[in-house]
Amino acid sequence: MKTQDQLSLRRRLLALAALALIVAPGVATAHSYKLGDIAVGHIWAAPPGSGESIAVYGPILNQGDTVSELTGATTPVAEEVRIRVATEETERWMDTVELEPGKPVALAPWRQHLWLTGLKRKLKEGDSFELTLEFGRAGTLTVQVEIEPEGGH
Repeated sequence: MKTQDQLSLRRRLLALAALALIVAPGVATAHSYKLGDIAVGHIWAAPPGSGESIAVYGPILNQGDTVSELTGATTPVAEEVRIRVATEETERWMDTVELEPGKPVALAPWRQHLWLTGLKRKLKEGDSFELTLEFGRAGTLTVQVEIEPEGGH
């Protein structure tokens, strides 16, 4: 049986590997996106349980020279999208995710991620939907969110 620390380390290593794919020159990746100096890797969500909420994860890298930020997101499949940080003990909400130049950020279960509430339709493994990420002055970027099993990440 794996300990919680081992699972956490595995998830972090997988997120860093995904980030490496979006910054490796000449490497083609599925479901990667670019908005100016901001690179976004594969965006995914685990199938929701019985509730009306779902978390969205994925890697982001600011390849520019100045700080940028993720300021929010919208989607036609949910009433609200917020930036959430949750641990076993606490849950808090953030207004932005700072994107420092050259420092990868993983939207992940153990750190900040997007939290969609008020789902307007049932989502199941294999489904996908559009999500528009808002990057303040840098603009917006529409990505495709894939519903995939969490164990594969």
